[in-house]
Amino acid sequence: MNNRTLSATMKKILWLVALWAAVICADAQSARPRSHAFMLGAGSGNVLDTYLSPYAYTGSNVRVMRETQRCLSRFFIGHTAVRFQTLLDVDASLLDNPAGNVNEYAGGIRYSAAWQYPLTAVQTPSAAFDFHAGPMLSGYLGGVYNERNGNNPAQAKADLMLDFTASADCRFRLWQLPFTARYQLMLPIVGAAFSPNYGQSYYEMFSLGNYDHNVVMAHTFNAPSLRHLLTLDFPLSRTQTTSMLRIGYAGAMMQAKFNGLRYHSYAHSFLIGFTKQFSVQ
Repeated sequence: MNNRTLSATMKKILWLVALWAAVICADAQSARPRSHAFMLGAGSGNVLDTYLSPYAYTGSNVRVMRETQRCLSRFFIGHTAVRFQTLLDVDASLLDNPAGNVNEYAGGIRYSAAWQYPLTAVQTPSAAFDFHAGPMLSGYLGGVYNERNGNNPAQAKADLMLDFTASADCRFRLWQLPFTARYQLMLPIVGAAFSPNYGQSYYEMFSLGNYDHNVVMAHTFNAPSLRHLLTLDFPLSRTQTTSMLRIGYAGAMMQAKFNGLRYHSYAHSFLIGFTKQFSVQ
């Protein structure tokens, strides 16, 4: 395909990004703040990118996450408002090959926006449970760099996906203090992703303008992936319950097979941070 085809494809993607941003801004303006959370994490990473190497590289991973949850004031189902969530997830990994003599660096930024609709609520004598589910829009920009490669040492990563997300919240009291545990699952369903073709160099793509199916359709069959988040919020004192300590776990199991190239990125991070609660007027 020629430069004109590449330009038309990129324009379609930019229109999708602009529409995504407009929808997010419109919902954010109709929402009232409810909680903000900031988390730091560390753990392990495992990355395979056959464009750079046939081997999986393993090592350490660090992560920074910023979460905001709001109740949409214009949307209620029963007596429960639809929950609007934004999640900024930044991670970086320092990896080694199986022989331990070559380093690889991987990382990126994912921004997600979710509309979580209430499904059901269960009240027991000792705890209260809430279940939500809904669509999520997520965009990712990152890359992988391998020290050994000369001609093509790096591989760019980018996608724009429609995801499904579901979460379960459990509120209970322990030692006369309020605790909130939450588990959230995020499953990419369909979208678009960037990928070079097998044997194609970045010089061919960007200097010579040789487009070769570099914007591909991503879905659950060629990119089976999932992300999940488990957190526990609790106050440090009985008098201060709006600011809470947060501990948790974040897992990302991303996989893809585009244009004859295979990729996976598995990361597991232990999280610690804080969350600030705001009263809804």
